[in-house]
Amino acid sequence: MFRLSVILFLFVFSFALTPKEYQSKLGIGIDVNWILFKKERKYYSYKEVVDFKKFGFDTVRIRFNDWDVKHPEIMKKAVDDVIKAGMIPVLAYGAKKFKQNPQKYIKHSLRVWREVSERFKNYPDILSFDLIIEPGKKLNKNINVLNEFYEKALKTIRKTNPERIVFLAPPHCSNPYYLDRIKFPKDDKFIMAEWHFYAAGPSKTNPKKLWTIGSRYEKNLILQKIKYAYNWQRKNHIYTWVGAWMPGDYNHGNHYSIQEQVKFAHFMSCALRKYKIPFAINADSQFYDYVHKKWIEKRLPVLKSVFRECDNL
Repeated sequence: MFRLSVILFLFVFSFALTPKEYQSKLGIGIDVNWILFKKERKYYSYKEVVDFKKFGFDTVRIRFNDWDVKHPEIMKKAVDDVIKAGMIPVLAYGAKKFKQNPQKYIKHSLRVWREVSERFKNYPDILSFDLIIEPGKKLNKNINVLNEFYEKALKTIRKTNPERIVFLAPPHCSNPYYLDRIKFPKDDKFIMAEWHFYAAGPSKTNPKKLWTIGSRYEKNLILQKIKYAYNWQRKNHIYTWVGAWMPGDYNHGNHYSIQEQVKFAHFMSCALRKYKIPFAINADSQFYDYVHKKWIEKRLPVLKSVFRECDNL
């Protein structure tokens, strides 16, 4: 009887997480620059990881660039800390050079993923790879090169990580309306799509991401993209995740009051949760003071609104 129980246990727990299961676990996440920027690298410690977990975050999207690959101890520590704290780590590659000159740097970016996949090949399957953050710039006009990169990067990764979740993103800065431009492999069962919008926050003047008082028109701008991605997901049987949205226009003048940010953030969060699409908000340093190891008090209402119970939209 004992032997049969052991066999059943091994059978049940020997399968890697499927995209459907992974999507259900991603929940509410946050983008972090722990290893991307010099200041945050300097002050980074395990305390903020624990603080993020205590606040309620399920996932941490760890952004990295070429420099970080050359310093594996920094990347490894961040991933280890997130797993230790009981959250999901997603390694997301900036690919700055590749986006500026796709033909010249495609081999370089493929080497990056060869090194990263080799380094983390024995890690648990809650770790996932986000192949490129916001494919844009010259990649918008070089879709074939982007698809070539995805195809070759996947072949490289699958040699060492055959069952790890890997995210592919559409061009035009991960715009969901361009998901059909990406060639998702039909024979890979561990592929998901990462898309996003309002990554730099809403705008009071830009008609494409307009948000002033939260009018029906402004809410529909958000809902239309979510519905499009949701329907695309159902049609193509590829599960999706929103890798970034920002509650305010922090990098473009910070024109929204805290109450305006709260209203926008709560609607965004509830709209995505209604369609069961997990997401990560952008970004850590807008809400956490790494020098003093504490949350930024004035923006706590904004963060709390992301987790608040939802009413009817």
